[in-house]
Amino acid sequence: MHFFDFSEIKKSESSIKRTWGEYREALATKKISFNDVEAAKEELFLKTYNDLFHDHNGIKLQTKTLGSIVGIPLGRGARLKETEIPDYERFLPKKEFINEDNRFSPAGVEWLYLAVGDGNTRSECAKKECRMKAGERFGFCDFQLLDNVLGQKIVDLTIADALSYADINNELEKHGQKQYKRSLKIAKATGLNVPIDKSAFNEAMTKWGVFTYSKLLSQQIFIPLGDGVDKSIEYAPFQSLAQYFISLGYAGIMYGSTVYPQGKNLVLFDKNMATPVGGIDISVIV
Repeated sequence: MHFFDFSEIKKSESSIKRTWGEYREALATKKISFNDVEAAKEELFLKTYNDLFHDHNGIKLQTKTLGSIVGIPLGRGARLKETEIPDYERFLPKKEFINEDNRFSPAGVEWLYLAVGDGNTRSECAKKECRMKAGERFGFCDFQLLDNVLGQKIVDLTIADALSYADINNELEKHGQKQYKRSLKIAKATGLNVPIDKSAFNEAMTKWGVFTYSKLLSQQIFIPLGDGVDKSIEYAPFQSLAQYFISLGYAGIMYGSTVYPQGKNLVLFDKNMATPVGGIDISVIV
């Protein structure tokens, strides 16, 4: 006996891509601006997201403090000139050199984008994010979060990346089975009909919705850009989404790399929340 029908995932995939496209079009045609959060929340994509993640408190499942990721190494890479000897300043964002849109911020905005991961993961991710080519010089430097920002919260969009839809569905199904067996057991013992614990059920449904939506976002929206694509248009809904998170008091976003699947990135809305540490590694791409 199954309590839930999980057969609509393909329909959900189509829906999220369609509403994301409508969101992007509204920004491209200047119907809304990327920093007008209230207008953006009228677009179906963000309206749905806000309903699940904010109004139903699902965002708590995506919320972390910076203190909770202190043990995870962070770093930043840079393409170097042929004879350049970089110092720490070379790895800090400066608006005069930010001539293109980044995923969550327009050109000229000094947000700090960091690669996340142990071992070589973060440096390899940074190489891919910098679009390094054979023969080019690459510099990499680790970063450390400042002690006074560890209480700040970030939203983690990668919470479902390691799970399959089956994993997410099975957890909800197990909850339904457990509730049913509990009610049946009490009914047999007492002859009373015991109602389902609505609070626990709603919490389980919210968690399922958050993880499913996060998985859909990761697979259908966070995808590599093709050559010749206008970043200012393609990145506009991401930039609008960042403004939405800022309005809720978040200091940054953790998200999966679209060019290095093993990697993750962290964007901090204040570049002074982390500082370069340790040595600077310089290599030539082969």
